[in-house]
Amino acid sequence: MKRREILRYTALATGAIVGAPLLSTILSGCKTDVVDNAVDYSLQFFNKQDFAMMKDLIDIILPKTDSPSATEVGVHKMIDSMVGTVYNKEDRKAYKIGFSSFISYLEKQAGGKDFLDMEADKKLDLLQKLERPAGNVLENVRKAYLDLKQQTIAYYLSTEEIAKNYLNYLPVPGDYESCIPLADVGGKAWAL
Repeated sequence: MKRREILRYTALATGAIVGAPLLSTILSGCKTDVVDNAVDYSLQFFNKQDFAMMKDLIDIILPKTDSPSATEVGVHKMIDSMVGTVYNKEDRKAYKIGFSSFISYLEKQAGGKDFLDMEADKKLDLLQKLERPAGNVLENVRKAYLDLKQQTIAYYLSTEEIAKNYLNYLPVPGDYESCIPLADVGGKAWAL
């Protein structure tokens, strides 16, 4: 992927993230709870089985702690929507190939079991092995995992729930102050 394409995707993702809450408010007439809690989500990119696998994986990457899990704030839907509607045809194809090889690797490592049925600590161990570069792990599998992890973290941190409740959030920023102690801003990192 070229630098310009990455910048274009970043701009589109940022615009979608910033514009989605406003658009849903306008279209629903201030009834955003209907849009946010929609039971029937129409898949844009993944099939049902891959979507279920992706949901499980992102909750391993960002599980529920004192903050919500990745799926509780809708990261799985954001990934599906972004890949299905923003990526161009070639990038969707490359993403599909990488994700499929990643899933095949996980199923193979599960030893004949379904990955979704494995114990949580074994799933975590498999993903942690992919964190460390090793000669026995296929590079495309590792890249697909790291791409999913990066998307999960980026979309998670840009959700309204996380930005407003778990990060410092200032919708209209003031003067820029560089190199200030974290204690001066309440001990929280800034929302994007």
